[in-house]
Amino acid sequence: MATIEFWGGVGVIGGSKILVQQDGYRVLLDIGIDIPSGGDLFRLPVRPRPGRELADRLRLGAAPALPGLFAPEALEPGSPLAEQAGETAVFVSHPHIDHVGLAGFVRPEVAVHAHTEAVDVLTALAATGQGLTHGEPDWRRLTDHQRVVVGPLEVECVPVDHDVPGASGYLVHTPDGTLAFTGDYRFHGHHPQRSWDFVDRAAGSAVLVTEGTTLGWENPSGRRRDESDVARDFARALEETPGLLLLSLYPRDVDRVRAFLEIAGAAGRRIVWTEQVAAFLRLVGVEQALSAAELPAAELRAEPDRYVVMPDPDDLPSLLDLPVGDGYPGATLVHANGEPLGPFEPRWAPFTDWLAALGIPLRQIGCSGHASQDDLHHMLERLRPATVFPIHTTSPTRLHPPQGMRRVLAAYGARYTFGGDAI
Repeated sequence: MATIEFWGGVGVIGGSKILVQQDGYRVLLDIGIDIPSGGDLFRLPVRPRPGRELADRLRLGAAPALPGLFAPEALEPGSPLAEQAGETAVFVSHPHIDHVGLAGFVRPEVAVHAHTEAVDVLTALAATGQGLTHGEPDWRRLTDHQRVVVGPLEVECVPVDHDVPGASGYLVHTPDGTLAFTGDYRFHGHHPQRSWDFVDRAAGSAVLVTEGTTLGWENPSGRRRDESDVARDFARALEETPGLLLLSLYPRDVDRVRAFLEIAGAAGRRIVWTEQVAAFLRLVGVEQALSAAELPAAELRAEPDRYVVMPDPDDLPSLLDLPVGDGYPGATLVHANGEPLGPFEPRWAPFTDWLAALGIPLRQIGCSGHASQDDLHHMLERLRPATVFPIHTTSPTRLHPPQGMRRVLAAYGARYTFGGDAI
């Protein structure tokens, strides 16, 4: 009998880890860092202890206590979790820390898979000093619709639309039916058809495990913003900013990076990235990425209206080196889902305090990387699984399945049948 366990993403946004087992064979879907709703004990200014990153997380229940998954040297000496278990394979949906952050601790004999475009992003991050804790696994690259056999389980990689290259959902085909796992996805990005194609390919699955991030969000306007809104608002900000435009954008959103480069170029401006970000972008194919080290400070100060600069959110005093504040009126910072990500981040308050001290208005223009509440419900109508588990959300009860469909609210570490019954 095939079973399902949830070792993350339960009642919180992020941290997805879904274990599917049959006859001693195991498939783990995602292996992310847990982001507890009550507050991450390892958030800044806390620094994880070198060499004890995983062991300390396991001690606090902030990593999955699964035997045979992690390398013994990353565990407490003598830990029972070091004992080998049945054949195991890990499948990562996309390169965001809450879905891949623990992959560096996986024992070498456990295969770790991801879409080839996601692996490109992860290897570029590692090459520029932004890699995973404890190193990189031996990535197994997957292509669209490629299948991997793990004993009686067969796992199919299906692309979806998200705000990072290589985002994929997975279909786990078992003798008890198919489990469809969405990963993180949306229907309003640069490639919405990918997500609808996933829905159609997963139609009629026995089980759907879906992220439901936006179920916990309020949207008073009732209107869903999309990438066309973001592009329009960036173009408008360029037009309305007489001085230097500062930009906070998530570099892993390579589609948006390329769109912004084109929009800025049409407005007669060049985007200037931090050295680390520029190096990363070049490795993922954005060859025209201009590093701050390549632009003389005198040139930037002489003509700030010709540039868009991405500041380093971890080096806020470096804002003083830019043509902003006294003597340089008209600067604005456009926040397009970059870092710091928002008020829930410890870095947000000092970030906005520095902007206020320098008289730099903050203009937020982003859109979500996650499916809207309406799209989630349209997806359910179209996919029609027998059972749905909403995870990766603070409000799973807001997902209302059509009549005849069973919704199950997963408990952490509990085991379920494909019919949704707890064992």
